[in-house]
Amino acid sequence: MRILMLTWEYPPYVVGGMGKHVAGLVPALANQTPDSTPLRVDVLTTRYSDGPAVERISPHVTIHRLETDPFDPVDMYNTVMDNNRYFVDYARRLAQDTPFDLVHCHDWLTGVAGVTLKHDYRVPLLSTIHATERGRHQGHLTSATSGRIDSTEALLSQESWRVIVCSQFMAGEMHGFFGTPADRIVIIPNGIDVAQLHPCPPNQRMALRAKYAPHGERLLFFVGRIVHEKGLHVLIRAMPDILAEFPNTRLLVAGRNSRHLLPLAQELGIEPAVKFLDFITDQQRDWLYQSVDAAIFPSLYEPFGIVALEAMALDCNVIVADVGGLSEVVRHEITGLRVYPNDPASIGWAVRRLFRDPAAAAQRRARAHQEVLDLYGWETIADATARLYSRICEERRVVIW
Repeated sequence: MRILMLTWEYPPYVVGGMGKHVAGLVPALANQTPDSTPLRVDVLTTRYSDGPAVERISPHVTIHRLETDPFDPVDMYNTVMDNNRYFVDYARRLAQDTPFDLVHCHDWLTGVAGVTLKHDYRVPLLSTIHATERGRHQGHLTSATSGRIDSTEALLSQESWRVIVCSQFMAGEMHGFFGTPADRIVIIPNGIDVAQLHPCPPNQRMALRAKYAPHGERLLFFVGRIVHEKGLHVLIRAMPDILAEFPNTRLLVAGRNSRHLLPLAQELGIEPAVKFLDFITDQQRDWLYQSVDAAIFPSLYEPFGIVALEAMALDCNVIVADVGGLSEVVRHEITGLRVYPNDPASIGWAVRRLFRDPAAAAQRRARAHQEVLDLYGWETIADATARLYSRICEERRVVIW
């Protein structure tokens, strides 16, 4: 079975959750044999962060990084649409020797290419939708570009044999926004590779505590993209309430351009309690997870929430907004604490709950760590994906096209 996978992101070019997902899924697919023979997978992606033009990561899995036009953030939609032609042209060359049995497209960015190739070769199109434009903006389309992205997502949903989503929440979005029938939606969660995380040596943990909590301060941690939907502003607004009872609390904020929220901290009079770290590496992030008292993810919109899984895998207490996939990943009072979205007072409640009962927090951490290992490994997710490939191809064989 030969699979063509189209994705705008693949390492070293990773911008968000889609790039992380594909980076975990593709190597794990190399070990899958749904029809007693290995899958043959060709991944087409962009080359915005260099990397080899062609990279064979296993005997049956090859990454092809395409030279495309420069990315224009001002005219983002048209840049993406124009570059889809490079995916189509390259795929046609690859198909000259052996046709593809299925095209697997990740999100709208390569959707037009996926639909074109589906009709060129009369093969099923499988799409993984990682997030929706309307979801990112709480159900609204905020501009003409936003509307065009939404239309492309709708097209991809309509043209796909099946649509993979990462959570029940996302399944609801696909059905509600685009009318995707329930029997065409398949829920396969995101995952993490625990082996790729970075254990923090005890001496480094002591050094981090000495740096950020020299007087025994309690440490809270936010890491993520500094965009409205991640809800950092809600967390910062919760800090006065937290500091009123636990004045020795400090909030560490990691994310490129995080200092954009400095004026809000100053307005609230809590600037001394907030440390803006800006960009940090994955290793620094992982070491901080193991050094702080809790990681807080106050998202307003979150299709899944890999960041919470990473923190849980590293034995970090987690507090998350009760939205989207975070509600499914974190079980309230069992593997973490959930709070009302866009509600600073609710975050304050959760922090007090955490600090007042450390024994219960330790039990939640232990359960969370084990649950990540049991449910969210990439081999498990790749197995489900490969089985779906096989099922779709079987269905295609009995369909007159």
